Amino acid sequence: MQLWKLPNISIAPEQLFTLFGFSITNTLLCTWIVIAILFFVCYLGTRRQDLIPSGMQNAFEYVVEGLLGLVESVSGKKKGRKFFPFVASFFIFILFANLLDVIPGVDTIGQVDGASHVGLLWGAESNKIITWLRPPTTDLNLTLAMALVSVVATQFFGFAILGAKGQLSKYFNFAALRRGPMGIVDFVVGLLEIISELGRLVSFSFRLFGNIFAGSVLLAVFAFLLPVVTSILFVPFELFVGAIQAFVFGFLTLVFMEVGTISHSHEESGAHEATAAH
Repeated sequence: MQLWKLPNISIAPEQLFTLFGFSITNTLLCTWIVIAILFFVCYLGTRRQDLIPSGMQNAFEYVVEGLLGLVESVSGKKKGRKFFPFVASFFIFILFANLLDVIPGVDTIGQVDGASHVGLLWGAESNKIITWLRPPTTDLNLTLAMALVSVVATQFFGFAILGAKGQLSKYFNFAALRRGPMGIVDFVVGLLEIISELGRLVSFSFRLFGNIFAGSVLLAVFAFLLPVVTSILFVPFELFVGAIQAFVFGFLTLVFMEVGTISHSHEESGAHEATAAH
């Protein structure tokens, strides 16, 4: 008789129930929990606004000022304050979502055919548990949605700062055709930028999804095989990976926003100045 089986690995999130005709999955439920936690943390950090901060307010201001300083060091004070809400929101939300993976109960408590069960199952039913909570970033729908927001926000800032003509000329550089063969190359490069923008949707979403999903599977499998070793070796590593992925997503968004708000004329004048200085 087989005592237990490895957990069933499903790329798609599992449906728990329906609400007003909408399917509620374990990743969506976990997303709501992350949002509730963030609202609670923001409330604790902003309910008192003393001139000399202490406690939660001090920690909250330290995080915000640190992130703002990083953003302004890349984009300057004027543009940095415009980009900051997007970059900080991505970083903090993804960080909290990733850290849920190491909390007891996530990916372990669930139901089998509607009957709730806590912990491990034994026998032939041991791999049929549908967990109630699954890290939000292991759902490709969420990572793709955040990537779409990042790309659309980058285009919005490009049009707002450069204007419609300046932004569109980055992709459709018809003026370059008058410069001969090299101008044709510049025109083709502009068209390739359109493909690059679409490629960001894939790279952003699959990078975050792949890393967190792989880590979640690794923790689940080794929790069955070597529970004690998993806690000692893999949990700290998963915390590190979760923090790094949150940082990568947030600050790649910042870099793309900064690059997306620089006109070609500015780049060319900068290149000429650098050549003259040399």
